[in-house]
Amino acid sequence: MAADASTGEHQALDPAQYREVMGHYPTGVTVVTGMSTDGQPIGMVVGTFTAVSLDPPLVAFLPTTTSGTYGLMRDSAAYCINVLAHDQLDLCRLMAVPRPGKFDDVPWAPSPYGAPVLENAVAHIHCRPHDVITAGDHYIVLCEVQAMAVNRPATPLLFFQGGYGGFNTRGMSATGDAELIEAVRLADVARPQVEQVARKLGCEATVLVAANDHELTTAVSAYGCNAQVLEPLGSRVPLMPPLGEAYVGWCDEPVIEAWLARASSQDPEVLDKYRRRLAAVKEGGFAVSRQRDDTEPSYADLKDAMREYAAGELTPARERAVRSVIAESSTFFESFDIEDGETYDLGAIVVPVLEESGRVALCLRASQLPRGLDAPTVREWVATLQDAAAAVSRRLRSEGSDEYAAYLHAMPGDFMM
Repeated sequence: MAADASTGEHQALDPAQYREVMGHYPTGVTVVTGMSTDGQPIGMVVGTFTAVSLDPPLVAFLPTTTSGTYGLMRDSAAYCINVLAHDQLDLCRLMAVPRPGKFDDVPWAPSPYGAPVLENAVAHIHCRPHDVITAGDHYIVLCEVQAMAVNRPATPLLFFQGGYGGFNTRGMSATGDAELIEAVRLADVARPQVEQVARKLGCEATVLVAANDHELTTAVSAYGCNAQVLEPLGSRVPLMPPLGEAYVGWCDEPVIEAWLARASSQDPEVLDKYRRRLAAVKEGGFAVSRQRDDTEPSYADLKDAMREYAAGELTPARERAVRSVIAESSTFFESFDIEDGETYDLGAIVVPVLEESGRVALCLRASQLPRGLDAPTVREWVATLQDAAAAVSRRLRSEGSDEYAAYLHAMPGDFMM
């Protein structure tokens, strides 16, 4: 018969099993810092930090009762909880070793409350001791929060199953090695045309390939004239309205619906506007964005958001903020007629490359375009991209067919095509 929990009887628990099972629950990594009684900075790595109460504001960390480091900082008047970033593993390992002088090689400064603040941490939580409770072989050190701030909105360092790593949401997940390799191989079919476009137009020319069901990736880039390297290989572009029109415009209805479902507003009028834009892009055979800096957000804000997204170190909060900027930038992608006598400040021209069945295999994009282009020049540049896309399409049907088949095979099962 199983022991009745109410009797207090229990079987002895294997410590190894306890650690193994609890290791399946990831924890954040912090460095708790304070000052010793002789005025020396003290720091200890803690994976058992937690929020406790909002009113009053209390947090806690749980050192072992045998911790010599905690013994040195127990009488500190103030603590600083330093939340480590994913790229601070070396700092974590340095602070985890109990040895004198370990702050000598660590950039830090004293807080206004008297505890050491480590540079480049994700967040700092300044607090003072409130109570200490003995709980088995650990202490529960309750602390009253005095101040707190996010110092660096990067992804945190995590401890999981005995190892350290980072954190990615689905929206931030990088494509797997196989998918990226096949995407690059497919895009390489377009390299001669991309390089030709970059030289002829003096711009940045890029091949965009679907990396998964919600992102495109830059797989080939070329630069002409004074164009700068702003989007390295593997930079990601989210497939969400208004981005990706030249890719989605030729897709089947389920793909279009999936794309529309990512719009920040699901108002029927807004969705209908996106549908009309997709139809206009498909009819014209290209998509363009127009630079405007008299709006909120500005086109510069959109470019900054895109670069931040492409960097791949967004926290969930920052990703929401970046996606909000993208969603609010719809005005830059509105359809317009190219009329003689007008000048245009274009952000980018994007043209699809169609494979034999009429699906979009990849897209060619020209960006870093000069401002003040007249209508004939805009038409000429669009025609240049379309001619290049047609050449890539022909090449794809001949010597590039194997690359395209391998690319499709490498894509995950829920690939949006």
